Amino acid sequence: MRTIGIIGRPNVGKSSLFNVLLKKQRSIVMDFPGTTMDELAEVVYWRTKSLQLLDSQGVYEEGDETVLKSVTTRSDACLFVIDGKVGVTPFDRWIAKFLHQWGGPVRLLVNKSDQYDESYERDVRKLGFGEPLFVSATQRSNLTELKDWCVEAAGDKKEVVPGYRPISVALIGKPNAGKSTLMNRLCQTHVSKVSDQPLTTRDPVGYELLCPKGSIRFIDTAGMRRPSRNKTEVETFSIQGSTRSIRQADVILLCIAAHEKVTDQDMRLLNLLEREGKPALILLNFWDRLDSEEKRTFLEYGEFTRVIKHLHFLRISGLTGFGVDLIVPKIFQLYEQATQRISTSRLNKVIKTMTEKNPPPALGRNTFNILYASQVSAQPPTFVFFMNRLGALPKSYQKYVENYLKTSLNLKGQSIRVHFRAKEDRHVTPK
Repeated sequence: MRTIGIIGRPNVGKSSLFNVLLKKQRSIVMDFPGTTMDELAEVVYWRTKSLQLLDSQGVYEEGDETVLKSVTTRSDACLFVIDGKVGVTPFDRWIAKFLHQWGGPVRLLVNKSDQYDESYERDVRKLGFGEPLFVSATQRSNLTELKDWCVEAAGDKKEVVPGYRPISVALIGKPNAGKSTLMNRLCQTHVSKVSDQPLTTRDPVGYELLCPKGSIRFIDTAGMRRPSRNKTEVETFSIQGSTRSIRQADVILLCIAAHEKVTDQDMRLLNLLEREGKPALILLNFWDRLDSEEKRTFLEYGEFTRVIKHLHFLRISGLTGFGVDLIVPKIFQLYEQATQRISTSRLNKVIKTMTEKNPPPALGRNTFNILYASQVSAQPPTFVFFMNRLGALPKSYQKYVENYLKTSLNLKGQSIRVHFRAKEDRHVTPK
């Protein structure tokens, strides 16, 4: 898949243009420089071709080639964006010089063309990238011509495979749980900015990794802090982006800082996974910072461990790489479990064994009997049990059924849904 990088100084409208081309709010847009902190990559499908768009952070000062080198190294072609309202600045000329030295295909975009002053025309053409394309992210102007240039410049002849979609994996956790370091380790390249400062990751950062069993699209989300009334506007947008990523993901990786005390926010994130019905893998990060006694205490006596006993968890270190190689196989395992369909015959054999071991409790002189069960949907796996009579089974028995299914059907790590209906209640709507 070919990549198109979007380059320019801060506040020329790169992120606005990125969002418009994707037809969704993917990158946070603010009126001050430095809002985009990471490179954001998203796949688009134009003219039956697949391309990856790369939105870069603004280049802060002349002479700082770090961002430019990072983007051009990953890109097959670049969109160089300048501000049509402001005109060409010395900073723009310095970026243009770098791009000429790079030597790849470049299309000059004059953004905010609805406010363009024609007196800038001579300076724009002196940048040396041929005929500029006048666009406006806010007015959605000339986007078709822009897309056509991207497809031709990238030279990607590969047709889109119908129905192709990588497994979407969201990496979540409270601030400074080591998510960005782990993201870079998983992707085997630097895609997320790492800092001790909270909210360094603002937009969800995506990267697609090709594995022998298929593709995984990792999404590094902003750290989610406990609810507060004093959130900044950037933090509010970041949390909204993280929440969207969780809802759209196929598998969730919850990163826990094992060397710190487990917090209420860690527990809230666990509850969020349950509510969203997502298969989850708990990553006990910074495990190498614990001594032998601390490790034993965490695993044998920690309240958190008792909570996650029905989930998969790994002891890892994103910094050193300890245990990280086990994550990808677990992702494929969880995804296969979440999407599988259990045959009715197999399910009912399991139910028969379950009820023989522990029959449903009686309610007064009346007894409950499970007549049969079936799986009605996947992601999350959802099962409906038809009973012989109306009435509610005790919550304890419902939990027993849920845990028994997870164990017997190899659904550990899954959030499953179990519904109980009377035989007469034929119309079942899965949640």
